[in-house]
Amino acid sequence: MPDRSPPLIERFDDTSDPEHHLRNFIDSMAYYSKSDLVKCRAFSQSLKGEALEWYYTLPPNSVDSFRTVITLFKKHYAINRRDEITPAELVNIKQGKDKTLRAFIQRYNEAARRAKGVNHEFIIGNLPNCLKSGYVSEHLYAKQPKTMDELQERLTEYIKMEDHRISRRKQPSETSTNEIRKEVKRPRERDQPQRFPRRNVPVPLGPHYDHYAKLNTSRERVFEKALQTNLIFVRRR
Repeated sequence: MPDRSPPLIERFDDTSDPEHHLRNFIDSMAYYSKSDLVKCRAFSQSLKGEALEWYYTLPPNSVDSFRTVITLFKKHYAINRRDEITPAELVNIKQGKDKTLRAFIQRYNEAARRAKGVNHEFIIGNLPNCLKSGYVSEHLYAKQPKTMDELQERLTEYIKMEDHRISRRKQPSETSTNEIRKEVKRPRERDQPQRFPRRNVPVPLGPHYDHYAKLNTSRERVFEKALQTNLIFVRRR
């Protein structure tokens, strides 16, 4: 084994594409060692979980070269392999009406990596036809990007703009918040006590009868006696 530490490689966990992992491993090891023995020993360090357990179940003396490791690895994880797509299939990938730019670009990039015989020029020329009609499709190519880095940089800016616009839509406006607070403080009509308008209705002075006993003296005498005993009062103006 070389004196320096092996390169850091994303570990395969039994769920990703084996072809992608092998390319990543081989490219990383090219700067570390060209020895078949070193690659065979280092390959286990690029595995984890079920994949690492599979590696240790290989029968003794069943591996004579790194090419054998590749063959066994591809055969065991063939079901995980992502099928390649044609350029025509890549062209037919469209951004849905309700699909965000971030979600679509992620899907498009994954498909582009699986597309056979597709170069950067093809992707730059094809992408505008896949975007839904709107601001991004109209302004993204106002000036034709010359490289993938330039295209990705522009897409990143538009994705940030879209994310900001979506986050603002989710936040209630200050006016709406104030109106909600007023509605909470304002009592409902059915919770308020019922009020009636005041009317100048004379208050009855006493009970009313249909028949009264006849007086055995004059009315003047009755009123005089009532005044003396404070039963009635003279209203002064």
